[in-house]
Amino acid sequence: MKTYLMKIASLGTLSILLTSPLGASDWNHTEESQGRDGTLWANIPGVPNENDAQMPLVFAACAVGSHQSPIAINLTKKTITVNPMIPPPQRQDNNPQAEPERHADSLEVRYAPSISSAEGSGISTDDGNAYVFRNTGHAVQVSFSKGYPGKLLVGKDVYPLVQFHFHTPSEHIVVTDKLPARKPYEGELHFVHQREDGGLAVLGVFLDASKHYAENPILKKIIENTPPEHNAYNTGDSGLPLDPSKLIPVENEHVFTYAGSLTTPPCSEGVSWYVMSEPLKVHSDQIKQLHDILKSNNNRIVQNTNSRTVQIHKDLQVDHDRDYHMGR
Repeated sequence: MKTYLMKIASLGTLSILLTSPLGASDWNHTEESQGRDGTLWANIPGVPNENDAQMPLVFAACAVGSHQSPIAINLTKKTITVNPMIPPPQRQDNNPQAEPERHADSLEVRYAPSISSAEGSGISTDDGNAYVFRNTGHAVQVSFSKGYPGKLLVGKDVYPLVQFHFHTPSEHIVVTDKLPARKPYEGELHFVHQREDGGLAVLGVFLDASKHYAENPILKKIIENTPPEHNAYNTGDSGLPLDPSKLIPVENEHVFTYAGSLTTPPCSEGVSWYVMSEPLKVHSDQIKQLHDILKSNNNRIVQNTNSRTVQIHKDLQVDHDRDYHMGR
């Protein structure tokens, strides 16, 4: 079993609840739904602003939160004064350049192989080691059972892996002094972890697509078994092995860390983000297949950084030998 050992900055103790997924009819990722700046999901009653659409639900944090995700990761030698995804003068921002970490806690990814189940929504209470394929209506997702042993260790904190899902195109972007200066990737994979007290940590992996890359076999299995209907689980295809660690790039130059939020309603803040700089290489047809399942993009528009600093840790170690059952 592979274990990926990373030392990254501690973003403090977090405590928010991972809310239940909302129905596909409640919101979507179109500009008509989220707005040109990704805040229209809020629709704060009685507040005259650009978030004045007649939406059936209210997600205030999507508009008024100061630590929203995703963001532009600034690797230039200067402060970005305007959100790079939104032309001026709509959204002014103060996005300082990312800086090396000064203090670091260890981060260990201990993911275990699992076996697919046909339990559907009941997977959340299953004490065994199992997972299901799910089409949430907003993302292609793999959801794990309560008894799944995979986890993320941040210092002394333990975050069990709850689910992972895909966005096309990527949500975070990387801004550099080189061309192309503002690099969105074709996709982004989010591993969502939740502590017993509700604290959330998300590990993000960019998806770099090309027709010259080989098909990723794990992604191929996920695409083939995800139901085409929205808000649906697989009803068959049980007994299929899957190792989520195979979706993490073995080589990685550094990890970007910052304090953010969920990138979908209710946009809850208090989420620790860890975004790997090295993308996972996949065939371009696989990105198209992910996109075709939802029939639209499912990325949130980049949000203001509001002077948050992204920290960079360059000391990444990969331990291929350690057994994930050892220790905690």
